[in-house]
Amino acid sequence: MSHTILVKDALVISADQAPFFGWVSVRDDLIVEVGPRAPPEANAYSCVIDAQGGPLIPGLINAHAHSQSTLTRGSAEGLPLDKWLPIIFREMRRLTDEQAYWSALLTYGEALLSGTTCIIDMCQIPRAAARAANVLGIRAILAPFVADSLDYCPTLGESETLIKESNGKLDRVQFWVGLAGLNTSTLAQAEQAAALARQYGVGFHTHCSETKIEVERSRQETGRTPAARLHALNALGEKTLLAHCVWLSEEDRDLIASHGVHIAHCPQSNLKLGSGLAPVYDFLARGINVTLGSDGAKANNRLDGFDAMKFASLLQKGSLHDPAVLTSREVFAMATSNGARLVGLDVGVIAPGAKADLVLLRADALNLQPVLPETVLANLVHAARGGDVDTVIVDGRVVVEHGRLIALDQAELAAHARQTAKELLAG
Repeated sequence: MSHTILVKDALVISADQAPFFGWVSVRDDLIVEVGPRAPPEANAYSCVIDAQGGPLIPGLINAHAHSQSTLTRGSAEGLPLDKWLPIIFREMRRLTDEQAYWSALLTYGEALLSGTTCIIDMCQIPRAAARAANVLGIRAILAPFVADSLDYCPTLGESETLIKESNGKLDRVQFWVGLAGLNTSTLAQAEQAAALARQYGVGFHTHCSETKIEVERSRQETGRTPAARLHALNALGEKTLLAHCVWLSEEDRDLIASHGVHIAHCPQSNLKLGSGLAPVYDFLARGINVTLGSDGAKANNRLDGFDAMKFASLLQKGSLHDPAVLTSREVFAMATSNGARLVGLDVGVIAPGAKADLVLLRADALNLQPVLPETVLANLVHAARGGDVDTVIVDGRVVVEHGRLIALDQAELAAHARQTAKELLAG
């Protein structure tokens, strides 16, 4: 029997159309109808949600995260990336499957509560992460943190097994090929990783040109930038996702644009770790698909997509001394429809036939007022925060109701996370 949802009296916002007051109907996992007229009869639906004039948006897409680091958020502060990474690696060496599971629950729970319905997680223990994603109901793309210089990281062989076992068989979880980066993998492994992604037609996700030191070292040791080395390894393509890209040269940007590569912009972690400001406005001007990521909670401290939108907008306006660059609609697209283009799913918009990944924000959130068609996009980008989220629907199922997770008791999750974090930090 079909499961149906009617969201009525909502201010419907999608990057591909002007906002309007109306309603959205869902059957099973798909949006069936969207209308500005009076809604259908409510008694025909399994579930009726009265938005009371609140904003209804596509679920946000977090294009770069690391669930393994959430349990140690707030530690290793004030360090640049080259000094911060060894601390991360020591923690990862100690991480158990059970700790990784609780860390992923914490990561995905926070993401859902702040309106993220799809997350790309470069995780250390992917089976634990998949278990957590299935418990909470988030849409998760898991790209294992592969690095052959680190003996505690998953291998490409394990990644291939996960892809063969799981892709197309799990409702909301799929696996990509992940590579920590050229600093922690041999060239042979990097080339094999890209080839594996092509073989199975899945995404290839890695870090690239995050810091000036990384790029300078690459030039000194190989005569090439990291992006140029990836190109030489046949690793740049339409299913490639590069995280950060703060220090791309003009030639690098041309390469990435010409190969249809996607970029995950992580503004908060780039600032916090002192890495720099990615030239996002220039990327977009070249036709590069730019998405938004949080990075790990240890590098950001928040997994709030609304926060990422505001940072992304203001950084470009400030660095270019131009308040007109990056419109609210462009930034909103980075967090929704651009992410959908990356993951290759019918998400990121509110339209008939699209997947029913929806987020309803509270109509009475004072920081969003006035909630009107002519102001709502600017206020979503510059004033909204994750705490304004009331209801989250993923794949046609309500997973957050009135600001609370449905699958788990949040107080119990927080208490267990604190205890697990103590063990990890004391190890």
